[in-house]
Amino acid sequence: MQDMLIPQARCFFADLAAQNTRDWFAAHKALYDTEVKAPAEALLERMTDWCDGVLGVTVRPKLYRIHRDIRFSGDKTPYNTHLHMQWSMTGAPVCLLFGASRDYCKVGIGAMTMDKDKLGQWRAAVARGDDVLAEVAALRAAGWTTDDPHLRRVPAPYAQDHPEAAHLRRKGIVLWHDMDEAEIADLDHALKARFTEADGWRRSLARVIG
Repeated sequence: MQDMLIPQARCFFADLAAQNTRDWFAAHKALYDTEVKAPAEALLERMTDWCDGVLGVTVRPKLYRIHRDIRFSGDKTPYNTHLHMQWSMTGAPVCLLFGASRDYCKVGIGAMTMDKDKLGQWRAAVARGDDVLAEVAALRAAGWTTDDPHLRRVPAPYAQDHPEAAHLRRKGIVLWHDMDEAEIADLDHALKARFTEADGWRRSLARVIG
């Protein structure tokens, strides 16, 4: 049977984008709770159990709020039009990520941002050619992608022409896989398959910045 979470979420978010007001959301909150929030929370729970039982890693699940933080934003629309969730490892700032909207559906693994100490550990590992870089290369060869580096220049004390300059210019790193329609239709299986595929990367990154 086809998993309906993403089709239902996309339909809801399309309508929300057209009428992104508190009045509209209040009138349709029951639909959001039933067709988006409840199945998303069930998915979070199933994958939390799977991470513990299969990957052998304890994670903290989180479903991101639909309410936007508009305090410092020029965009005052009150609600997000996407579904984001994560499973955060204990003992290392590494997360398993899943996000969907009308325009994308993707899975990610990595550290969105690193604090000063973790960033120093990452850059030291990159500079010495740690095996973590081989895990990045392997997933990229398999079609996974990374966001662009955050910094324009390589930070001191590393050379600007360092062979791994792009990785040294990062403040965080996540590897992403865009899900196709077949994966969306069988979401549990797809998440498990992709998290398994990238588990070497997860373990290597946790070792480096744990």
